[in-house]
Amino acid sequence: MDTLYEKLRTFNAPRPAQLVELKYGAMAENAFRFFRGTCHLFYQRLSRVSGIPASPIAWLCGDLHMENFGSYRADNGLVYFDLNDFDEAVLAPALWEVIRMVASIFVAFESLGIGAEQAQ
Repeated sequence: MDTLYEKLRTFNAPRPAQLVELKYGAMAENAFRFFRGTCHLFYQRLSRVSGIPASPIAWLCGDLHMENFGSYRADNGLVYFDLNDFDEAVLAPALWEVIRMVASIFVAFESLGIGAEQAQ
């Protein structure tokens, strides 16, 4: 069985070393940053979880979390608020996207020091 270190090293091997170093530094800041930087580990684990209801296969953002929403100006000149990061887009069960987003909310609250009572 690969260790977490080995999994991270293998996944990030194709990337330039300087960028990987910056990524690891950001991931070390808090649990939410780690969550953001390890999407592949989340889905590896999720694929082995039993009891998740079946859902249609759809195009997913692939790394849905609270910081992948934002505003941008489109070619038509209008400003939109929408998903803004698709570098890990994938065809997968649609429910997986919902699960990742909900997990991101819980992890972000913890990293921001927002307790369960306050979050509700």
